[in-house]
Amino acid sequence: MTDTTLGLVLVVIGLLAVVGAALNWRIVTHSGKLLNLLFGDMIARTIYIVIGLFLMAMGVARMFGIYWLE
Repeated sequence: MTDTTLGLVLVVIGLLAVVGAALNWRIVTHSGKLLNLLFGDMIARTIYIVIGLFLMAMGVARMFGIYWLE
C-alpha cells in the first residue's frame, strides 16, 4: 500500500470519527462504550473528535511525505 493510499484511508477514518461523534452516531458514541461509561457523553465525544482530527492530520502528513511521528 502506497503512502498516498494509506494517507487517504487515515483521512477517511478520521473524518468518519469526527462526523460520527458530532452527529452522535450510535456506532461511534454508543452509551455502553467504555469511554462513555467512564467520562460521560460530552467528554467521550470530545475525545472521539480529537482522535479523529489526529487521524486526519496523520493522513494528510502521510500523503505529503511528512513523517513527524516516526
